[in-house]
Amino acid sequence: MSDHSNSPSSPNSEDAFFIGVMVLKNGKWTPHSKFDDKAFGSALIKAEDIDKLPDFDGVKIMRVPAKTGAGELKEMWISPRIKARAEVQSTAQVRAGVKQTKEQLATARRQQHQS
Repeated sequence: MSDHSNSPSSPNSEDAFFIGVMVLKNGKWTPHSKFDDKAFGSALIKAEDIDKLPDFDGVKIMRVPAKTGAGELKEMWISPRIKARAEVQSTAQVRAGVKQTKEQLATARRQQHQS
């Protein structure tokens, strides 16, 4: 993982964070680059450049606490490819749910008429 810290951060403070660029490959997110907590712009440029490469399935930027338990991970940006894929999957799940509900209602109606 490459480190792109531009200014000293204070890892002793409880709210110290860094910006991590994560890459998705073979279904697994792994760290790629690390930036100072105030270098989101640089991290975004790096993430967008990485996202153009065919080597990875996706890229995201995370705000990561410098110390374990010092705060929560926060997703700050995710590649448009991942967003589009997630929207398609979500739409497909909704359609499947609607279809299943209609089938269950039709079955219930048939059973009612047979009784």
